[in-house]
Amino acid sequence: MATFLRRTSRLHQQLIGAKRFIQRHSIRCVSTSDKKESISFTPADIADETKRKDLHKRLEEHFKDDNLDSPKNRIYYGFEENNAEVDKFHYHSSWIFWFVCPLALGIAVFNFALNDAGLQSWYVREARLLIEERESKGLPHIDKNFIDPSKIVLPSEEEIEALDIDIVV
Repeated sequence: MATFLRRTSRLHQQLIGAKRFIQRHSIRCVSTSDKKESISFTPADIADETKRKDLHKRLEEHFKDDNLDSPKNRIYYGFEENNAEVDKFHYHSSWIFWFVCPLALGIAVFNFALNDAGLQSWYVREARLLIEERESKGLPHIDKNFIDPSKIVLPSEEEIEALDIDIVV
C-alpha cells in the first residue's frame, strides 16, 4: 500500500510540474487544416483583457468551420492523400490485419493449444476413457492378467543360473 501511495504521489507531483510548465511558457495552438496557420499566445496574453478578447476572436474565426464532412476538416490517416474513402479503408484494414487478427489468433492459441501444455493431463483422460469402456463391458478396472501369460517368454532355470548375478544388501 505504501508503494502505491508513493507512486501515486510521485505521479501527482509530475502532473503538477507539467501543469506549471505549461502555465509559465507560451502555448501554441496548431491547426491541422489546409490553411497551415497557427495561433501563439502566452499567459500574459490571457491576463490582459484586450489581448484575451483579440485572441478569442482569432480562435473563433480559426475554428468556425466545424463541418467534419468538408475536405478541409477531414481526418487524414496517412495512407492516401487524395481519396478519403481509400485512406479510411487502408487505415481500418491495417488495424484489422496488424492488431485484431493477431489478438484473435493469440487468444485461440492460448485457449486451445496451451490448455494442456506439454500434454501433462493426457494420461488422466486416457484412464477415464479406459475405465468407462471397461465398466460398460462389465470388466474390472485392472485385470490381474493384464498381459496374456501365454505370450510371456521366460528364460529357463539353466539360463538364469548361468548368469553371474551379485545381490548386495
